[in-house]
This record gives sequence, structure tokens and C-alpha cells, in this order.
Amino acid sequence: MIRTALTMAGVLLFASCQPAAEPKEQQVTEEITKEEALNLLHTWTDAYLKGDAGPLIEVLDDSWVYSGAADGSTSNKIATIDEVSEADYSFDEIKYHELDVKLYGDMAVVRGWERMVILSADKQDTTILKLRFTDVYQKKDGKVRAIATHSSPMD
Repeated sequence: MIRTALTMAGVLLFASCQPAAEPKEQQVTEEITKEEALNLLHTWTDAYLKGDAGPLIEVLDDSWVYSGAADGSTSNKIATIDEVSEADYSFDEIKYHELDVKLYGDMAVVRGWERMVILSADKQDTTILKLRFTDVYQKKDGKVRAIATHSSPMD
């Protein structure tokens, strides 16, 4: 019994001599707003309509990935910027329908469908695409960027 009491006293004395644990730094979540999410979508759209890849540098996060190609392949930020920069086509119109924005702290999920009118370089051929899409945006370091996009063609 005395041995148990001495052991317990030693354990308590040892524990009281240990340095206090450093308080963990709390991560501050930067809340994204619906307006910020929609502003990003419209900045992105304007870049496509103007054929100006410049804004995509800020709109797309370095980790951004697009999936939705019929062959299952994906595209990243650099490939997309290169494609817009070197395109032999232009966007004549991009319209969004049934937009839905859900907010999750620093993340936003934007869903809807879009109708795009694409013109060939000589403006003689027109392609109309209708795509159902989901974008995921994140606000980090005060900036909102797209981190993932998926789309599927609609008939």
C-alpha cells in the first residue's frame, strides 16, 4: 500500500514537472460568400468570351482539375490556359441556367447548366454545347479560386 502511494506520488510529481503543451494554433476559416462565388464564375466566363487567358491565372487554383471529357481524360490549369491562348475558335455566348450555390465555410459548390455558342476561326461554323456542371471553389488567403470542375453533356 505504501509502495502504491509512493509510486502515485512520483507519477504526479513527474507529470507536474512536464512543460505545458503549446496551445494549438486554431485555423481560421475564411467564409466564402455567394457573391464571391458568382463573381468568380462571371470573371471566368468573361475571360472565355474575350478569349483572354490572363484572368484564368487568378481564377483557377494551381491544383484545379477539369473532368468531363468523353474519353475520361482530365485537364489542369496550365493546359486550359494554353488552350484558351491558342484557340482557333471563340465563344460567342455563354449563358447559365438553374444556378445553385451552396456554401460550406471556405468552400462553395456551384451547380447548374450552361449553353455555349462556339464559333470557328472563320466564324462560318457554329457549335452549340449544353453542359450540366459542378464547380468547387475555395477561399484561401483572401482569394477565391476554382479547385475542381466537372461537366456532362446534355442533349
